[in-house]
Amino acid sequence: MLRAGVPPETPAVTLRALLDALAARAPGLALDLHELTSAEQHRMLTDGRLDVGLLHHPVDGAGLRFGEPVDVPVGVLLPRASPLARPREIALADLAGMDLVTAPPATAPGWHEHLLTVCRQHGFAPARVRPARNPEFLFGLLLTGGAVAVEPAALARREPRIAWRPITGTPLVRRISAAWPIRAAHPAAPMFGHLATETLTAPDEPGGPALLAPAARPWPVLFEAGRDEKLAR
Repeated sequence: MLRAGVPPETPAVTLRALLDALAARAPGLALDLHELTSAEQHRMLTDGRLDVGLLHHPVDGAGLRFGEPVDVPVGVLLPRASPLARPREIALADLAGMDLVTAPPATAPGWHEHLLTVCRQHGFAPARVRPARNPEFLFGLLLTGGAVAVEPAALARREPRIAWRPITGTPLVRRISAAWPIRAAHPAAPMFGHLATETLTAPDEPGGPALLAPAARPWPVLFEAGRDEKLAR
């Protein structure tokens, strides 16, 4: 049994492609898959309650081995009707006076601090930082006006009233990599990390992964959408 974690914002097509690739590569492997924040995954990896996870950087790497990192571009999410959505790209300084909607700092402390630091360095000191765990709540806050988010383009595709614009100069990318314990590592953890890297770097074409034929999956996948206290032994 491989106990694996993925971030809550993982797109469905990405997760599907990863599971299909794992089924093809290791048909006899049982997978216990959990939806967990980076902070939760980090705690459980260091505590020995998770075998492999996908973490947002920067992160404390003590006791962990990392797979090849993947840089996911992030841009500005805002209502399509906003005047700021008219240009093809947006400078962070153009967002001055706006609120910033982002995941609570406890979910990925390193990324949260890095995001705020880079925004301020480029002239965007948010009027307020408003936490949102659920994408629907994030969209609701954006659609009320006066707020933006800085996220990957895939998130905007869930809501047609939301536009995504790249940031001038690309000062921010979200770095993700697989991680597993150095000591007593599960033998399948590096393979999971390699497949995750392949999946995350696959061409982002509309309908691409979603149109793949279902792979034969003779191993069980146990989904658990919860917090780490559910996994306490």
